[in-house]
Amino acid sequence: MPSHLDHRQTLRRQLRQTRRNLSSVEQLLAAENLLESFKQYLSDIDAPESKAIKNVALYLANDGEISPHVLCQYFWQQGINTYLPVIQNKQLAFALYSEKSIWQENIYGIKEPMTEHYLAKEELDIVLLPLVGFDADGGRLGMGGGFYDRTFEGKQSTEKPLLIGLAHDCQQVKSLPIEGWDVPLQAFVTPTQVIKV
Repeated sequence: MPSHLDHRQTLRRQLRQTRRNLSSVEQLLAAENLLESFKQYLSDIDAPESKAIKNVALYLANDGEISPHVLCQYFWQQGINTYLPVIQNKQLAFALYSEKSIWQENIYGIKEPMTEHYLAKEELDIVLLPLVGFDADGGRLGMGGGFYDRTFEGKQSTEKPLLIGLAHDCQQVKSLPIEGWDVPLQAFVTPTQVIKV
């Protein structure tokens, strides 16, 4: 009988292939529509809270992930600081991301800003996370490294930062097998919808 973890691995392979199958035109359109969905999310949360956003972490898209590059440009236009995750001791630190960033590659071949100065995770207002799959109950299936789960282990939903998953619509599943170490998210944003958990 297949185990819970086997099911997660099978699902992870299927969903990664699904998002990799999207064309470059579909990816670009998804990134542009993601901005409109995210603006809708901001308009739905309390106005003072949305105006207080100063620091947002996002990611560089990889392996068919939906790209937050259009969102990033929007943040820069709004004077919002953007940060990228940097792997440190099996957790994530957050380095300032700008057009002047100097790059290095991590163990997965993903670019990270080179710096010795990081923002404490509690000082982030929003963290936009990549994911492989998600469900409407707040379940997130990641790549399997556990970096976000370890970084935000024990975080209460009322504490900063807001954890928001970004995904293509094709990555939504009816129900995900959840493990005890999975950190739940507060919302998911796709090119066509906002799901608040």
